[in-house]
Amino acid sequence: MGSFNDDPYRELLGLRPFINASGNSTTLGGSVMPGEVVEAMAAAARSFIDLNALHERAGEKLAEMIGVEAAFISCGASSGVAMCAAACMTGGDPERVAGLPHTDAFPDEFVISLIDPHVFVHQGIESVGGKLVKVGSRTDAGNADMVAAIGPRTAAVVLFYGLQSKQDLAELASAASERGVPVIVDAAAQLPPRSNLTSLLDLGASLVVFSGGKAIRGPQSTGLVLGRADLVQAVRLNANPFTAIGRGMKVGKEEIVGLLAAVELFLSTDEEEELARWRQDLEGIAAVLNAIDGIHAEVGSKGHAAAPAAVARGYVTFDPDRTPAAASIIDELLAGEPSIALRADGDAIVIDPMTMLPGDAEVVARRMAEVVVGG
Repeated sequence: MGSFNDDPYRELLGLRPFINASGNSTTLGGSVMPGEVVEAMAAAARSFIDLNALHERAGEKLAEMIGVEAAFISCGASSGVAMCAAACMTGGDPERVAGLPHTDAFPDEFVISLIDPHVFVHQGIESVGGKLVKVGSRTDAGNADMVAAIGPRTAAVVLFYGLQSKQDLAELASAASERGVPVIVDAAAQLPPRSNLTSLLDLGASLVVFSGGKAIRGPQSTGLVLGRADLVQAVRLNANPFTAIGRGMKVGKEEIVGLLAAVELFLSTDEEEELARWRQDLEGIAAVLNAIDGIHAEVGSKGHAAAPAAVARGYVTFDPDRTPAAASIIDELLAGEPSIALRADGDAIVIDPMTMLPGDAEVVARRMAEVVVGG
């Protein structure tokens, strides 16, 4: 049997790892976990533990560390949203929990904007029995339309933070509260700033979901659900390891302990220092690229609206008559050695510092310059 210790992707499977300058998307493996997180997971793997008790105690510990009412570790953020939907339909009623996805006897509608293109979030809500009331468009969240869509069968309102704003949240939460309806916030990728862990709840959200495997750098198969104690308890009742609709969305003992360790590290990190280091990496890359005729590199916070606003990114554009184009440069860098993953935003190449490891920025700058000059 081959070795798992050095490079299991390459040695066992013939796959090439890459330098990730594209960001912590699920398709690229999320983030690289710190050594302390890996060690915590390895230690957890060596013992048996009552999973219900572990889930409950881990939630209590997370709520205490973060400063929120209650917390639950889900199987990723999208699973977390689905479990929040289940919780808003069932509450703590064991008959409703056992009856999902059948919902004829209780509210099962979720007012949701079309502004977010991730259909798997919609599918997750539907998979647990929710019925979607879709409003707005891909470019407009339609706050007034969302409020108008709240009715007697509304179980919750769903907001996509990043594509919808904190002002949107405050307005929707106020209107929903007047009607006795909770608000679920999908904030999967909205860290940093760390303050989002509490500020979205302070603005009136009932449940907020974050990815555990992006900025927190925990196991990618984890999500973090924060919010009202009664609703978080309802999330638990609908999730693994209970005999409920979320049983298949399993989080193992190793992932639970790993996320605990990751959150502890995340909360202890000097956020301003980390943001400054990321900007310094980007400015170093920009300086190398701006020395090449026909290349324009800048550092800023523009780009996809759903990206965390606190994180600067690099944007590389090219004179119109220059070849090769951005797409071919991205392809060549991915195919090269070392392999480097970048992404496009229209005609620009985006460089995301959040997933670059120490020393990666220098390699990215050198290889980009080589490919551009060579082209």
